[in-house]
Amino acid sequence: MSRRRERTGETVISVTTAQPGRSADLDSRIARYAWMMSIRIVCFVLAVLTPSPWRWMFIVAAVFLPYIAVVLANTQRSSTVSGAEPYIAPERPAIGPHPGVVTQPDPDPDRDRPGDTEK
Repeated sequence: MSRRRERTGETVISVTTAQPGRSADLDSRIARYAWMMSIRIVCFVLAVLTPSPWRWMFIVAAVFLPYIAVVLANTQRSSTVSGAEPYIAPERPAIGPHPGVVTQPDPDPDRDRPGDTEK
């Protein structure tokens, strides 16, 4: 029913918590309504083929199924699409005390050398 092209074999990754599009919602509503109307047709056929006590039950079901089908087809979907899982960074190991002898850094070797400013 929708006019968009479906790509088969591709995995779709959800990066948002947005709901599915209106075309997907419309497609599901049409499918639900079509199933209910097919049940109504079965009720009409069974009303013709069954004896009297069952016949009236199938006729009542066939009369009220269009109302129920419209109400169920127009209900909003209560299920929500789960968003992407939040990224939790792994724990980083803490830097502990460094075992061994701590030495002072070498003095700056450039300090003893004359610079360009001297003549």
